[in-house]
Amino acid sequence: MKHFYDINKLLILITSFLYLTFWGGIMAQIVLGLVQILMSITLIVHFKALSKLVKKLFKSYVITTASFIVLFRIIGHFGIGGFQFIFLWLFVSMGLALFHFYITYKIKLS
Repeated sequence: MKHFYDINKLLILITSFLYLTFWGGIMAQIVLGLVQILMSITLIVHFKALSKLVKKLFKSYVITTASFIVLFRIIGHFGIGGFQFIFLWLFVSMGLALFHFYITYKIKLS
């Protein structure tokens, strides 16, 4: 699990640079999200091996992510937003990606 940080760092850098093209960044963020989902599943499987701090951070990450998924589903269901909704989604999902990156950094340190 210690290599998760390096993989995450590389994908976040690629995504950040591809955001200069906007659509490339959106596509890269999808790949980043899929990789982070696979990492999260691995973290759940090995949850007992994690430090207390990482467990607490990961629980916060899961709750925050689930909350934003529900919020965006509600907003999407009622048709609120439009183009501004896409920008909000991009910033929030990148923020969650950076939070996941921080968790993998803490795993690497432990």
